Amino acid sequence: MIPVLFINLDSVDFSRFTQVQNVGNFFFLGIGASALCFVTWNFSVKNLGAVRSTVYIYTIPMLTTLASVFILGEMLTMKAFIGILLTLAGLILSEMPNFLYKRKIHTD
Repeated sequence: MIPVLFINLDSVDFSRFTQVQNVGNFFFLGIGASALCFVTWNFSVKNLGAVRSTVYIYTIPMLTTLASVFILGEMLTMKAFIGILLTLAGLILSEMPNFLYKRKIHTD
């Protein structure tokens, strides 16, 4: 995004970068969203492995939709609800072999 900023210098209002709310948003995105997500992603890859961790990426749109419903008070549409159900079904189906394998080990 920064290279695009330099292409459109005429249309950028640089005074927005000095507003306290916008500076706080930049810090939140830089520290909270970027650094924290990087650390938690590496933690999950270390503990679950790359393949199993990748499956959980598909929960991001579902969690974002649910957060918008509970935090912002947005309405949950039928399309979003069906998408959440399909995402959960895919997650359960992808984890089922691991669950059955662990269950078989414990019963033997």
